[in-house]
Amino acid sequence: MKTYKELKQDLDEPNELNESRFLRKGVATAYAMRARNEGKKVEKNLSNAKQTLRHRPNETTEDQLKRMQEGLIEMCDANIALRKQLGAMTAIIVCGQLLNERTNKQLEILLKNIH
Repeated sequence: MKTYKELKQDLDEPNELNESRFLRKGVATAYAMRARNEGKKVEKNLSNAKQTLRHRPNETTEDQLKRMQEGLIEMCDANIALRKQLGAMTAIIVCGQLLNERTNKQLEILLKNIH
């Protein structure tokens, strides 16, 4: 026969599972928003680079060189934003796996207590 404390502990553990689920969703949502925002930066930078690098008639060689430099800077900014986006997506995967492992262990403990 279980004691009051054991019964109370059994009732409290499902709440921990719910907390883990909420935590996992929150972490994934936060990093997903970051990944989306970085993706928008990539689009913006590449669009700016494309516009800057577009050919303009009657432009001096010096102006063309300056535009080319500005376009390359925009492309570099896009690459940096892309790297940040990949980092955020990796963080989603890693956090999900780590929290999933914790949830699995909690379920195993619950199943042992039931049997």
